[in-house]
Amino acid sequence: MANRTPTPPRMSRRGRYVLILLVGAIVLLSVLGWIVGLRTDYLWYDSVGYTAVFSTMMWTRLGLFGVFTLAMAAWCGLNLYLAFRFRPDTWPATSEQEGLERYRELISPKAGWWIGGVAVIVGIFAGMSAQSRWETWLLFRQGGSFGESDPVLHMDAGFYVFELPFWQFLIGFGFAAVVVGILASLSAYYLYGALRFSGTGDRMTNVARIHLSVLVALFLGLKAVAYWFDRYDFTTQDNQVTGIVGGGYTEMTALMNAKEALIWVSLIAAVVILVFSWGFTRSLALPAAALGLVVVTAIAAGGIYPAVVRNFQVEPNRPQREGPYAQHTIDGTRYAYGMEDLETTTYPVASQPNAESMAADQSTVPFVRLIDPFVVSDAFTQAQQPRSFYDFNEKLDIDRYTYTDENGEEVTQDFVVGLRELNPGQLADEQQDWTVAHTVYTHGWGFVSASTTESDSGAPCFTSGVLSDDPGNCQIGNDIIDVEKPQIYYGLLNNEYAIVGVPDNETPREYDRPIDVAVADEDSSEEDAEEIGADRYTTFEGDGGIDIGSVGRRLLYAWEFQEPRFLLSDQINDESQLLYNRNVRDRVQQVAPFLTVEADPYPAVVDGEIVWIVDGYTTTNDFPYSDRVNLAEATNDTYSGQGVANQPSEEINYIRSSVKAVVNAYDGSVELYEFDDEDPILKAWNEIYGGDLVTPKEETPESLEAHFRYPQDLFKIQRNLLQRYHVDESRTFIEGSEAWATPEDPSQQSPVIQPAYYVYATYPEQTQPYFQLTSTFTPRNRENALASLMSGYYDENGDPKLQIYDVVGGDDQSVRQIHQIITSTSEVVTTLRDATQAGTTVEWGNLLALPVGDGILYLEPMYLRRQAGGQGEDLPRLTNVAISYGGYVGFAPTFEEAVAMVVEKYVSGAPSEAEQNEGETDGGEEPTETPSETPSETPSTEAPPADPPEVEAAITSVLEAQAAYEEAQASGSNEQEGAALDALLAALDELEAARAAAGQ
Repeated sequence: MANRTPTPPRMSRRGRYVLILLVGAIVLLSVLGWIVGLRTDYLWYDSVGYTAVFSTMMWTRLGLFGVFTLAMAAWCGLNLYLAFRFRPDTWPATSEQEGLERYRELISPKAGWWIGGVAVIVGIFAGMSAQSRWETWLLFRQGGSFGESDPVLHMDAGFYVFELPFWQFLIGFGFAAVVVGILASLSAYYLYGALRFSGTGDRMTNVARIHLSVLVALFLGLKAVAYWFDRYDFTTQDNQVTGIVGGGYTEMTALMNAKEALIWVSLIAAVVILVFSWGFTRSLALPAAALGLVVVTAIAAGGIYPAVVRNFQVEPNRPQREGPYAQHTIDGTRYAYGMEDLETTTYPVASQPNAESMAADQSTVPFVRLIDPFVVSDAFTQAQQPRSFYDFNEKLDIDRYTYTDENGEEVTQDFVVGLRELNPGQLADEQQDWTVAHTVYTHGWGFVSASTTESDSGAPCFTSGVLSDDPGNCQIGNDIIDVEKPQIYYGLLNNEYAIVGVPDNETPREYDRPIDVAVADEDSSEEDAEEIGADRYTTFEGDGGIDIGSVGRRLLYAWEFQEPRFLLSDQINDESQLLYNRNVRDRVQQVAPFLTVEADPYPAVVDGEIVWIVDGYTTTNDFPYSDRVNLAEATNDTYSGQGVANQPSEEINYIRSSVKAVVNAYDGSVELYEFDDEDPILKAWNEIYGGDLVTPKEETPESLEAHFRYPQDLFKIQRNLLQRYHVDESRTFIEGSEAWATPEDPSQQSPVIQPAYYVYATYPEQTQPYFQLTSTFTPRNRENALASLMSGYYDENGDPKLQIYDVVGGDDQSVRQIHQIITSTSEVVTTLRDATQAGTTVEWGNLLALPVGDGILYLEPMYLRRQAGGQGEDLPRLTNVAISYGGYVGFAPTFEEAVAMVVEKYVSGAPSEAEQNEGETDGGEEPTETPSETPSETPSTEAPPADPPEVEAAITSVLEAQAAYEEAQASGSNEQEGAALDALLAALDELEAARAAAGQ
């Protein structure tokens, strides 16, 4: 036996007590904080009626934590116990072992405690990791079938979405357990001399060799199981050849064979190592050769062989080899993103569409949207902001309502809508006091709407929720949308908690609104309101808050919010309720954690109540043979981060608009309405939470359905994919010759994707106007041309429809090209120059492209931002409307005047702006399609003769000046912008003079 080393000094008894107290206090505070958090979470879920969500989530997480903690602790403890139980009685007298003596003396007397302690710690870490997989386990247990199988391995998609993730988790847990067992056993054997790295004789005892060999064989057996399940990953991995998701020729032939070979090699290696473990040979050569065989096979069969196949068989013959697999991905992607019923229609455009027919159109033109909800938010705030702390979201919304006009006829029209919310960031310093901020300024007031087709001298034409003494000059009435409770407690701008409620017969203390302005909505009869001085006060009468009248509840939330005034404030009474989690997106996300929530909720008035409608999506990243998109990138456009939330940067390859969540703006109640009654993921979650989490689709009120709209994020994701996946033939898809691009927003100086727009219009082959979401495509690498139109809407039965209109014939330009044509006309250039000289900012609104008649009607409103008197704010005013139809541009203060300008140019046979700039703005390219038809009363459509050299030189000067002006606009310098505008105007004058001299 080796000489013993001196025992290290022990900690004093007082020091141990202090350490124990400190550790105990930390643990106690942590546990207490955790318990308080659980209790407050339960109370919140109880207040919204979704305790099943909370209890299911918590019990599942606790169950997984307990099971996997016990499993890992037992496994780790077993391996440590075996290593300690079969330790050698003596150990060699080497310097290596002498250094370990002090640790053996420390551990051996209380080996059971040490083994148990280490096992519990390792188990806790394993349990913490496992409890985060609670959703994976619930879907594994409850998931069903999709009725769609992958075309290669023929497994139902439900296997990939519901089952495979949990099997892979179990395999990963198994690997972790084996590694923990190996490390624990190695450590114990080394500590007690059963395993050593120096000295003479055997380096390992028989027991240690058997124990460790069994663990290594178990690892290899798990590896064989992992290789079996790896085969299914080929259906969801990226294809290196085509750049899409889904195994191609290399994966499904070379790599599939490699995985099957590795399964057998791993099993053979495991058997060889088990043979070694029983002492048939003590040489390490045999197990080393077995492990080496696994490594060599993995390199050769899993790396070299597939690379040879890819480089010498696939790459030289991509369309032939990859075609069938690309077709699988085309079909799978269309199904996974709800595009399996995509309708593609040819929309023929005349080379000279009839402008008179466009002016007479009654299916789309009367509903053309002039007001941009992104631009006019400031105008809403300024005109409808009786106090500075009221605010509207940076981006307003578009919705449609049916009302009775002055002739007694029912009219359906879309409106710009928004809520006058309370913005805590706008409260004055004296209003920031805790009591005032949380008990007085608790809510906003009013649903406000404005016409999309009219303006009031350039300002919004308000139709509902008006706080103003001036009725304005609108043709539409000021009270067409009735609201019973205009108070806004839940929205997008205010997520601070509020304490509401007063005892009976006490004066209300919640500020409601001033009374020194006229109110369109009749709400003065409310019994819970009282006028005090020049203001009106009210009391929250809902039951969606949490009762905090008792001392226990006040103590609970004082801890939760780290705010002692919950205990000290005399404003809290027996009737007090606490309202928190008031952002509607967060509220829906907590009620339904399995949903991906729409970035842009919108308000609506349904049966007199203000509600928020929030689209909820079920998503997964495990659908076989479906291409993958990044949620944040696919949904990013002009609005993102500016009044519209940013989606998380996560990958998905399946999405369904499964739920319409409705949040009451007054009491915060949340109702989940089933929308896609065929989605297996929603069905699984509904069963997980008891079968009544969502209201069945057939029970959705018709008054609510009337405000459902095609969801924006889904549309943007589909638009992103259809840039490639509008092609349904694999060879063309792989070659990419028909690929499209989504245009950039021409109204923005920095490059950003143009948003999709809601319009109330009748598209080709539609029999009535629909409220639809629209966008355009350009051919990839030819951004000046228009390739197609895209529309998403709900039909008369409430079913989603997605349609592509391939534009053929004519000479239609992209929205970017149209914007350039508009801004280069002399009328617009003059207006821009005058605005710049007056120090007024020009802002272009939504540029719409609408199919009307036998052409495309482009519309772009121009806003001028003028400073509000004495307020230092720039308010947008709609001053002009620009339209383009058949190459003719109309630019006038009203839409009707702009249309009249286009008709006049068309009838007179004047050369269109497109003809005047032919060969300039499209790189000199000729139209690829011949005109499909020509109008009967139009001038000749023959191409004009080539311009004289003087005119061509002047045109070049105009283009250069226009480019310089756009660059100056981007610079942000008014001085540079003004100089560039003057140069552009001078170039236009020179062009006009050159054309006059040439007789044009």
